[in-house]
Amino acid sequence: MSAASLVTAVKLGLTSLDLLAFLKELEYALISARIENIYQLEDGTFLFRLHSKAGQENLLVEPGKRLNLTSFKHSIPEKPTSQAAQLRHYLSSAKVASIGQVDFDRILYVDVVRGDQRLRVYLEIFGDGNIVVTDESGIIKYALTNKDMKDRTIKPGRVYLPPPHRGKEMTEAVAPEEIRSQKFNVARALTRIYNLPPEVVEEALLRASINPDSSSEGFTAGALAAFLSSALSIVEEVRAGCLKPNIVMSGGKGTSVLPVEFHSQGNSRKSLPTFNEAVDEYFSTLSTESLATKRKSPAEAELKNLEAILVRQVSHIKELEDARIQENEIGRLAMANLGSVQSAIETVMRSRRAGTEWELIERSVASLGVKKIDASKGILTITLGDEEVKIDFKLSAADNAERHFSASKEAAKKLEGLMEAVKDTEGKVEMVKRGLSTVVAPVIIKAMKKEWYERFRWTFSKQGFLIIGGKDSTQNEVLVKKHMDPSDIFVHSDVPGGSVVIIKSGGQEVPEETKYQAASFAVSYSRAWKAGLAAADCYWVKPDQVTKTPPSGEYMGKGAFMIYGERNYLRNVLVALNLGIKFSEDAFKIVVSVGANAEGAEASVKLTAGDYEGVDLVKRIKEALTRKSGEKFARLIRAVPDSEISANLPQGGCAVDQLP
Repeated sequence: MSAASLVTAVKLGLTSLDLLAFLKELEYALISARIENIYQLEDGTFLFRLHSKAGQENLLVEPGKRLNLTSFKHSIPEKPTSQAAQLRHYLSSAKVASIGQVDFDRILYVDVVRGDQRLRVYLEIFGDGNIVVTDESGIIKYALTNKDMKDRTIKPGRVYLPPPHRGKEMTEAVAPEEIRSQKFNVARALTRIYNLPPEVVEEALLRASINPDSSSEGFTAGALAAFLSSALSIVEEVRAGCLKPNIVMSGGKGTSVLPVEFHSQGNSRKSLPTFNEAVDEYFSTLSTESLATKRKSPAEAELKNLEAILVRQVSHIKELEDARIQENEIGRLAMANLGSVQSAIETVMRSRRAGTEWELIERSVASLGVKKIDASKGILTITLGDEEVKIDFKLSAADNAERHFSASKEAAKKLEGLMEAVKDTEGKVEMVKRGLSTVVAPVIIKAMKKEWYERFRWTFSKQGFLIIGGKDSTQNEVLVKKHMDPSDIFVHSDVPGGSVVIIKSGGQEVPEETKYQAASFAVSYSRAWKAGLAAADCYWVKPDQVTKTPPSGEYMGKGAFMIYGERNYLRNVLVALNLGIKFSEDAFKIVVSVGANAEGAEASVKLTAGDYEGVDLVKRIKEALTRKSGEKFARLIRAVPDSEISANLPQGGCAVDQLP
């Protein structure tokens, strides 16, 4: 990077080149995906939850900064923000039809279809950013931020217009004289003229062997041609999908993220399989740091205010202490010189009653130590010992002394109260400091890569057999129709309305213990749990006994099956599950087991039917897991989103027991 580089020390937002690099990855993942929900996270970022053929996808949109699919699990707010609610109103259940980039700008558009309605969503990743939803004719239906600018207006009812081009396209003719007239270095001059990110300009100059710091005054037509050739090559490299995604590293920290290697930004880099993964990792680190700062900001502001109050209080202590001493000293001097003070007062008052001018009165009492008389305030300044003291000549000498003693006592009383206030403020300062010391960067944790069966409920028996169950009637259908082989075992609770459970035998004989564990798994994800039962009956049959064909004249609903032949019952099967979390390089996986600790989990808890539900239940589960795992994994356990744990719980309340 050059000494006068235009590229910031830490990249804070995606460029137009980055968005171009994203297109193919986003199209592959999101075309035909359906928007299930939209959330606004603590830092203001929007999370679009979509369901695609490959499963669930989470698209993060941080207006003005970035957008990417994320594998990190973010905590979902309990209630939607007003902005998230409005976006849900327009986009929930909409299907993604196409994705594109507006010219070569930092704007992506997503065309979605909902019923017979076609909408376009503009995602602006420049300035403060914006999310704008328009109808098919381009009329704005929703804007995250309404804006009234010189060149365009963003508000409902107006036609959406992108911002005017910032500069010229590389295909537009530019005379070398136009560049030379800029009076800047070459890099800055080219950035001002062309619609290119500064980092692309600097890299293109490096590839063309042109010093970016050189003066633009000597820029030639040959240099311009070499620069444009290099810049076009970079853009076409990205457009063709020839990516080498990387995070630029400095001092062990990421400073930029790029779709291809830019040697203008150094040679220390971390390569990743996809540009999306690189952006996800890079900006997730920035977001956690930013969120920690945001969490600290209110406390830091409070600390600054308290410290300012403390400074004022300490200053006022000195003022009160000085006043207490001074007032006491004046009172003491007045009492020690009571006769002379009283004589001066009486002389002044007598002379004034006689109509004597103030100037003459002042001269007459000079011999008594009076230096000055302020007739308007009724004050005479008299020398007592080495001090000049102000005396109210409307009062007696004794009353003057008493007034100053009283003022000294009042200052002492205020001082006592102020000292208590200082202690209180110091206590508050320490409390805020302790609170700040506990504010750490939030941990955003990744989920481990999922296997095909993890879209269902799943576990493994002690003997290593995969046991999978349906989460709903649709999954029950899918399990039987697509994933049940002839040698497998079909298991179901005798209580109606439970999960279809399949033991994947892999062609092996299934042990009785595995059948019992599958039965316990089945009754735990049935209505037996919600009914609060400690045990329930279950049965298993072979796949050829299961059919969707009902008796003549009867109807078979989704997720329901007919069982023919003899059922093999398992009586009084335990209704209980073990839930654990396993970690690998700061990624997690929720694992459920029956009858033993979840295999590979750092900690597990036993769940039975009980009274705890919702947030309180998840909190108790996390606390129990933390106690079991110790501080080593406590930070990661706390970072696991509550929704990830909730998704694996049976319907109904739970009791939580820590396993030995």
